[in-house]
Amino acid sequence: MHLKALVSQHQQAFKQKVVQTLAAKHSMNIEQVLEEYGDVIGQYIQKKYRGIRLAISEIQEFKRPVVLNIRRDPCSDNVCMICERDQPNIEELQRLYGDRLVFYAIYDGSPEGALYHVIHQGEGEKLLPLTAVIHRGEVKKYWSGRPVKVEEYREYLDSLV
Repeated sequence: MHLKALVSQHQQAFKQKVVQTLAAKHSMNIEQVLEEYGDVIGQYIQKKYRGIRLAISEIQEFKRPVVLNIRRDPCSDNVCMICERDQPNIEELQRLYGDRLVFYAIYDGSPEGALYHVIHQGEGEKLLPLTAVIHRGEVKKYWSGRPVKVEEYREYLDSLV
């Protein structure tokens, strides 16, 4: 799963949903919506995906494998207990691998946090945290909605470093 391809697929699906919603709301067909609102929809989509694209560009610049961790901000009013239980495992990975890996953290409330939905495309219930191993733009493995033991992470990381 290449990140850029995942974003492109997600963006197209989102655009299609927006167009269909506008068509139903205004009793128009798809072609009419695209003709009348196409530029506005395009601008809206570009703005909506800007944070995701910036995060992906930054992630792809790293030559080393990246451990992406998307979690709830621990300072928010709504603490994610699963995120909190997984955090010591991420910290242990940082200690074990040091600078052989890049650790990239995103909070779910940020514009970049929507990367969660791009990576987690429809498989099971969407719960935080999401931790993904990314190397050369490819999502090698991801985990979602549960704390992951350090040994399980290492099964995927040891072969990359």
